[in-house]
Amino acid sequence: MLQKHGLKNFTMDKVAEEAELAKGSLYRYFKNKNELILSAADHCFEPLCEDIRKIFASTISPIEKLEQYVAASYRHTEQNKKLFYDIKTVLLTQLEKEFNDRTSGYWETIDIISQTFQDGINQNLLRPMDTNKVAIFFIDSIDRAMIRRIITTVDDSAEDDARELLKIYLHGLAL
Repeated sequence: MLQKHGLKNFTMDKVAEEAELAKGSLYRYFKNKNELILSAADHCFEPLCEDIRKIFASTISPIEKLEQYVAASYRHTEQNKKLFYDIKTVLLTQLEKEFNDRTSGYWETIDIISQTFQDGINQNLLRPMDTNKVAIFFIDSIDRAMIRRIITTVDDSAEDDARELLKIYLHGLAL
């Protein structure tokens, strides 16, 4: 419905009508339009979360896990670009909540990436580092690049951007 009507025309009345529900029934599940949109956004992210769980549960090397994670994140953004653009203001509100809630998916992902970095260090694939801090930088740089893809025109493919970001993290900038 968001893609069909746009955010400005997306109302609880229209959702109830299209879902063939009484408006009161809809309010039983969602306090307001923003809460409904956040629920829809969470639903949109579930396939990515499932992909991430599979990637980090696999037995591939830590570097391959990082490569697959970045590629999956960029692909997911490209596949949902219009929807994410339409709900960008609501997503920013959600991000603020996630940053401040240490039990959120954001911090769960930070923990997973941090452990992956530690695994890479233990296997002598990565240099010693503050894995938690670097995981935050890593996730935030991916998120920022995905936001750029959502709100602007980007010439490079998602895969090209993912490869370039990984080159920076895995090989640095210096010669």
